[in-house]
Amino acid sequence: MTAYVRVGVQAIVRSGERVLLGLRANTFGAGTWGLPGGHLETGETLAGAACRELEEETGIRARVARVVCVTDPNPAANHHMQIGVEISDYTGEIQVREPDRCERWEFWPLGALPTPLFVGSVDVLHKITDGVLLPS
Repeated sequence: MTAYVRVGVQAIVRSGERVLLGLRANTFGAGTWGLPGGHLETGETLAGAACRELEEETGIRARVARVVCVTDPNPAANHHMQIGVEISDYTGEIQVREPDRCERWEFWPLGALPTPLFVGSVDVLHKITDGVLLPS
């Protein structure tokens, strides 16, 4: 069992009522669909970490980002708590920048998300679809 709680960040990129998800490969959760994201590094802000991970994974650069949800630590996700960071504006074209970890990126309707979902993204996606987000 893990002796500490880790902090994960999930970038929420929307296009209307659709959300950007990647099909994970060759890593924890391979074969599942998840939000762009990763781990908070020492000295980073939550939004800064999500923006860094987003650019590393998809090539797009966030212009506006804000924390919109926090999930409880999840033993199934290696005791990570996940921070959802909404990216409301970005520049660049979405591309697969880590082909060894992600097969492709697609926008999916919030009401018809693919299965299976990545364990680290499930609670964040539920907060989005349920409208349980932090106020602006």
